[in-house]
Amino acid sequence: MKLLAIVKSKHLGNTMQIAEAMAEMAPLSVADMDDLKYYNISEYDAVGFGSGIYFGKHDKDLLEYVKKAANLPEYAFVFSTSGTGNVKDNKTLIKLLEEKNIKVLGSFCCKALDQFFIFKLGGGINKGRPDEKDFDAAQAFIQDVVKACEAEKNN
Repeated sequence: MKLLAIVKSKHLGNTMQIAEAMAEMAPLSVADMDDLKYYNISEYDAVGFGSGIYFGKHDKDLLEYVKKAANLPEYAFVFSTSGTGNVKDNKTLIKLLEEKNIKVLGSFCCKALDQFFIFKLGGGINKGRPDEKDFDAAQAFIQDVVKACEAEKNN
């Protein structure tokens, strides 16, 4: 089983921290989106896509990458970090993947430090996040993704 997490983590590194926590519990390689030229994505059983949430959606560069990518495996998972921690914010990316006939094995989101606009004046919201509980939840999530991928491949 080989998994890859493609991460677009721009400002505070929150999403990369979540991906790295997941990699501690699964056969998961973590790739910054800017370094994808070093990876053969078709070699992976499933690919995860993660970024912070901006105005209710994943990073626009990540969404554009998914729209244009032609060599994606048949399974994927989606993750994000945001000020709200609302997993519903993953829906745009999930829809893009499903339109490419890619089965999404799971979706994860957690709250993270958000210093956008007015929040920056007070030092941000969700200070100290992601935290150990978020990392534990991310690790449980990736273990579920591994199980789901194994089940799909055995069918």
